Amino acid sequence: MLQKIRDHAQGWFAYTIVGLLTIPFAIWGIDSYFEGSGPMDAAIVGDNKISLQEYQRAYQQQRQRLQAMLGNNMDPALLEGPRLKQDVLRQLIDERVLTQLINDQGMRVSDQQLRNALLTLPVFQESGGFNKELYERLLRNQGYTVALFEEGLRQSLATEQLRDGVIASALATPAELEQLVALLKQQREVYFLTLPLAEYVAKAKVDDAAIQDYFAKNKDRLVNPEKVRVQFIELKLSSIADPITVSEDELKSAYEAQITKYGRPEERSASHILVKLPPGAAQTEVDQARTRAQQIANEVRSGAKTFDQALQEVKSDPSGQVEGGDLGVISKGMFDSPALENALYALQKPGEVSEPARMPSGFHIIRLDSITPAQVKPFEEVRESIAQELRQQQAENRFYEITQTLANLGYEHPDSLEPAAKVLELTIQDSDWFSRQGGEGVAKQPKVIDSAFSEDVRTRGLNSEPLELEPGHVVMLRVKEHQAATPRTLEESREEIVRILREQQAHEALAKDIETLKARVAKGEHLQLLAREFGGEFKNAGLLERNALSIDSAVLAAAFRLPQPEEGKVTLGSVALANGDQAVLVVARVVAGQKDALSEDERKALAQQLAQQTGSGQFEGLLDSVRVKTKVVMYSDRL
Repeated sequence: MLQKIRDHAQGWFAYTIVGLLTIPFAIWGIDSYFEGSGPMDAAIVGDNKISLQEYQRAYQQQRQRLQAMLGNNMDPALLEGPRLKQDVLRQLIDERVLTQLINDQGMRVSDQQLRNALLTLPVFQESGGFNKELYERLLRNQGYTVALFEEGLRQSLATEQLRDGVIASALATPAELEQLVALLKQQREVYFLTLPLAEYVAKAKVDDAAIQDYFAKNKDRLVNPEKVRVQFIELKLSSIADPITVSEDELKSAYEAQITKYGRPEERSASHILVKLPPGAAQTEVDQARTRAQQIANEVRSGAKTFDQALQEVKSDPSGQVEGGDLGVISKGMFDSPALENALYALQKPGEVSEPARMPSGFHIIRLDSITPAQVKPFEEVRESIAQELRQQQAENRFYEITQTLANLGYEHPDSLEPAAKVLELTIQDSDWFSRQGGEGVAKQPKVIDSAFSEDVRTRGLNSEPLELEPGHVVMLRVKEHQAATPRTLEESREEIVRILREQQAHEALAKDIETLKARVAKGEHLQLLAREFGGEFKNAGLLERNALSIDSAVLAAAFRLPQPEEGKVTLGSVALANGDQAVLVVARVVAGQKDALSEDERKALAQQLAQQTGSGQFEGLLDSVRVKTKVVMYSDRL
């Protein structure tokens, strides 16, 4: 989509769209490892700097993630406020602190671990597998090189290993588990009396003097809202795609041009033995590693020992300088460094073993385990999918061309939609009246509402910019008629005023009765006996657990917030319900959860959850302790 826009669009509208499209990389902490070269720093963490360029990239990507998650429910103030900026900077600082800790502890991620993680990232998957071309294209679009991205991923994986190691090593003691069971499975004996707001509203009396007084004091609120009617023209991708036809020659050309897309390349499964090299190894270390790797390869290739025997010796080696195992499935172009791939694909049949292949991590001896030949689907099998893809591509190209033309015509003729409608052969449509709260049809859309009531469109009478309501759906509008907000008369406002005043009286009377009830119960009267006098509904809920469904959730939550009653006494509280009713509730006794309240599987799951929670707290404590020891300078005024 980005490439189509670049190929087929120019001008401010194209750049607006490009600016809004990003590729979300859902890898914790990955953004912070690609430093820019800005003129100033956002923060300094120990000896490491967080550049403004790096901070801005992380900030913009976090904004885009929030917008993608929350959509139209997003509060614009959240994106522009200082809190988000500070949160992003603190995350970058924490990642720097953890990276320093990982380096100090000598922790690292092997090439095999990096490869396994990379191959499973959903953003790089296509047709059920990792796509190297897609991988490199997405990185280029984000301004990353393969080397920088993979180094960032390696650091991120190391951080996750540290986190997982701390959390996994945490334990929950039997005493902690029993205490948690006693709380979670605690039961409370509850009874309560509910007073309905509706009955108090029905009894409320409002005289004419109160109505006039409220009207006089609230004239600024009692108005007919400002309204507009708009004209608009509408573009839909679906309406452009429907009439498009694709010739047989175009279908076959697309099939031939993308033949690899409709098949699977040859794949090879392999195992390896790795003689490791430390980062920045000296030449003597390289020579020693090469000699050892060659010795292992010679022994296997000569038949002195099998590859499996050599692999077992490697796995039991206590030095930590060698490792080995299954490499999984490998296809051409999967590795940035081609040495391993070249060595593997030079082998002719399963069971053959390569000469040592030099990679950044060390020297690999590779055994070919199996070969899966390349497979290509026939043209007829994929014909319809190619046709759909080509129609969609042509429709998208045409859609963005039309959208740019619409933008240009709307700008060149700012006081009318007629020229754009005539050139593009579109119909000008009219909306009904709507206020800032929205209306029907396109007037439901927040972007339409905001634009219609904007200064340029409402007051100056200009055309709006093209508004993308959703992917493939664009409108441009102008205000046809405008009604300013007008004061309402007393008679127009009377019904609303009476409703407001009666509700106010009802809430005041209800609150007073609730306090009276609580006072009388505290003196020893029972709620059940008071129910008839106050016209409420009494309910004895009995013993309840925290997840009980038999009573209102607000009453249940209030009951479990109350303190435990003293011996021979009760605890008393009140709560407002969602519908405006209010309840007075009593907790008569509390029964602790018993050991046998959970099954063995439930106890194990709870113990695991408690240990994980404990481990998370320990990890945060570790981070805090390292952060305290690290000199951190934040330049919040530069954000």
